[in-house]
Amino acid sequence: MLSRRALATVGVVLSLLLTGCIGAGGILSDESGADGVDEAELRETIESTESYEVEITRTLNSGGVNETATVNGIVDRSDQRAQLTSTSETDVGSGPRISESEQYIIEDTQYTKSGDSWEQTTAPGTWNEVDRLEGALETLEDAEFERIRTETVDGTETTMFAANISDDRENELAGADSSQHVAVSVEDFVYYVLVDTETNTLYGTDLRMDVSQGGEPARVTIETTFTNHNDAGEISLPEDVAEMSETE
Repeated sequence: MLSRRALATVGVVLSLLLTGCIGAGGILSDESGADGVDEAELRETIESTESYEVEITRTLNSGGVNETATVNGIVDRSDQRAQLTSTSETDVGSGPRISESEQYIIEDTQYTKSGDSWEQTTAPGTWNEVDRLEGALETLEDAEFERIRTETVDGTETTMFAANISDDRENELAGADSSQHVAVSVEDFVYYVLVDTETNTLYGTDLRMDVSQGGEPARVTIETTFTNHNDAGEISLPEDVAEMSETE
């Protein structure tokens, strides 16, 4: 079975569905066209986004493990705060187990609901993992784009592009780094983006890959949707979380 650490690299702080085959064959076919992404404008739009709402859905199919996890939340980049709820359904052969979680993130500190109380953990890089828009920007650095088709996201017509990203970033997203005791091998890897080319706004990313570790294959899909750019809902901290954050 793939190690949890390797798979966590592909998700967010909260592990996070697109169905369909992984791999470029057939997907990048008849509808492919010319590059239509203004990279400089896209970067500027992402960098100027102060808040957004995010939905992340991940599926993992590996041997005897099937998992679907979703995360929904609000990300306030200006104050480095986030409010996230997650649900995961895991089946290791004995029937599905469902777990739910609620988190608030303030900079690099995460507050997680545990029963009737909150657990506090602080770790460098927590905010960087939560800000998926910034993560997408890093992934698309010097990428090449190939047009696939149009798709509507949250009422907005976007264009789907296949992004050819750097090998280093691909390996990082797949968890195929040198720190693994057993090497992770990337068999197939496709990374799509959904862009409103009129406003140069990123509305989503779609990662699909086949990986293996120690001879165990796994199929992972992660779909991330960004909406309500600069118009996200307000983050209201629970009283206990507010008190804990004030005592730091």
